[in-house]
Amino acid sequence: MNIITRILKFLILSASLLFYALSLPPACLAKDISFEATVDRNKVSLGDSLQLALSFNNAQDMPAPDLPSMDGFKIRYLGPSTMMSFVNGKVSGSITHNYVLLPTKIGNFKIGPFKFERNGDKYASNQLNVEVLKGQVQGSVDRSGSQPESAPELGDLSSRLFVTIQAKKDKAYLNETVPLTIKLYVNRLSIRDIQYPEFNHEGFSAAAFDKPSQYQEVRNGVNFDVIEFNTSIFGLRPNEFKLGPAHIKCNLIMRKQTNRRSTFTSNSSFDADIFDNFFGRYETYPLDLKSGDIEFTVLALPQENKPVDFSGALGNFNLDITAAPLEVKLGDPVTLKMIVSGEGNFNTVGVPKLKSEKGFKVYEPQIKQETNQKIFEQIVMPMSLEVKEIPPLSFDFFDIGSGEYKTITRGPFPLIIVKPEKEEESKIVENKQPALAISAKEEKLGRDIIYIKDSPGILKKKNDYLYKNKIFLMFQVLLLLFYLIAAIIYAKKQRLKTDLKYARGLLAPRKAKAGLRQAKKYLDKADAQKFYDILFMTMQEYLGDKFHLSSKGITISIIDEYLRKNGVAEDVLTRLRDLFRECDIVRYASSQLTREDMRASLIKLEEAIDYLQRKKA
Repeated sequence: MNIITRILKFLILSASLLFYALSLPPACLAKDISFEATVDRNKVSLGDSLQLALSFNNAQDMPAPDLPSMDGFKIRYLGPSTMMSFVNGKVSGSITHNYVLLPTKIGNFKIGPFKFERNGDKYASNQLNVEVLKGQVQGSVDRSGSQPESAPELGDLSSRLFVTIQAKKDKAYLNETVPLTIKLYVNRLSIRDIQYPEFNHEGFSAAAFDKPSQYQEVRNGVNFDVIEFNTSIFGLRPNEFKLGPAHIKCNLIMRKQTNRRSTFTSNSSFDADIFDNFFGRYETYPLDLKSGDIEFTVLALPQENKPVDFSGALGNFNLDITAAPLEVKLGDPVTLKMIVSGEGNFNTVGVPKLKSEKGFKVYEPQIKQETNQKIFEQIVMPMSLEVKEIPPLSFDFFDIGSGEYKTITRGPFPLIIVKPEKEEESKIVENKQPALAISAKEEKLGRDIIYIKDSPGILKKKNDYLYKNKIFLMFQVLLLLFYLIAAIIYAKKQRLKTDLKYARGLLAPRKAKAGLRQAKKYLDKADAQKFYDILFMTMQEYLGDKFHLSSKGITISIIDEYLRKNGVAEDVLTRLRDLFRECDIVRYASSQLTREDMRASLIKLEEAIDYLQRKKA
């Protein structure tokens, strides 16, 4: 009993450790993540400012590094920005943390290298050289109140930013695959957060998009950067259809025209300069770009000369068949390997047919589909010594190029059937002699010899079966419980991998609690600047994860445009608006707030998050 108890304790402890280990988030991998520092210019006037960007490529969850003090510069953190980029057909994500540097003296300065450590992984950036001059630098922006170059209105961007959709042909037969291309054209504009296209394809089946490619193209004498998305479609029924329009969502970064100073008075020109730079020069515009549509006709296949065994294959195909072995014993299998290759819709390609199955037992084939071929492996078994060959096999398809049905025939394949060395046939032997009468002797009790046993042996309780043992039953219940726990954990992890909205919503409160704990540390230190930086980042990330939006694009306007539509109470919306304004005032302009004001801001965010967690989506 003690051994069984120990085994049960060990199993319970092992299951607990397994459940804990599977619940832990995967470690952040440092490989393939690059850390790079850049500045918007290498020469700057004393009294002017420049922007420093610290970029982490192939990662979008890196926090802002704490920069050490720099000789000759004052530093202020602006905020993060995320980007999805397409380079040589490869999609990658990155996060960039932006800082403003205000020079305090003239001279040549070295910025960096910056070092950053996270989860035990170490990162180091490159070093930059910056020269600070006393006079005005040629080509620099005049910050004395003059207007920077104004950006065009959003309505005037149709010639510089647009989407097209194009099919290789506008007529195709039923089930014929047609390449489809969607292109995003960009001319001297900054865009980010580009999403994969969506397009109307009612009446068609569409494949997943390939990895996009990026190149330049001259269109009507204008040079464009082009991002090209490729897929393929085929019609599901004969009719006339419209393909499109195609939609691509992205964010446009544009310079705003401004002729004002900060409305927040301050004795520090550094704070005013930051406020104008961040709010006066650039703004993010979410766009939903829309293409035109395409007239498309799906043609029915002709009925004339249509083969009886035609299964719907369309394209231009070839057939290659091998049979092995060709010398077998009766009842041994022969494998037919059939490869259909060429161009066309391989979803409609069926297995080639035997002209006759007489004398064979035919099994269902195993199918493997690749890019330009489909492979069938089928077992046939000869069941008669009269079989001399495997009959011919044929494959029917409709040739799109000629508009005719075609049949490819391969075989026959000569087959040698070898007789078994020994015929094992069941024979019934009849005994022709009459059965002899066997007289059974009557057994008399007490006459047999019974030996005396030295020991009784192992005694066992009567009807003591294993399936009635309580410990055995408990062990089976525990195994079933462990299996159910493992199945639930696996299903949860699979959903976290495939359902991004669910994963973000699940992690939202956990990340928010971590951000609030960090904010409380700066509250205790009465550090208003870092407190509101953390508070703003926590609020952005929580709202973005909770409602499956771009976290870095969460602004006050999102509250009115999206949260109200989701039935969020007006008092909660008011708290969030107040928090956005308080964070903006403190983060980008000088403001003296007491610890009580900071504590009130923290309570507002905690109450808003608590309400949103309790509210059903």
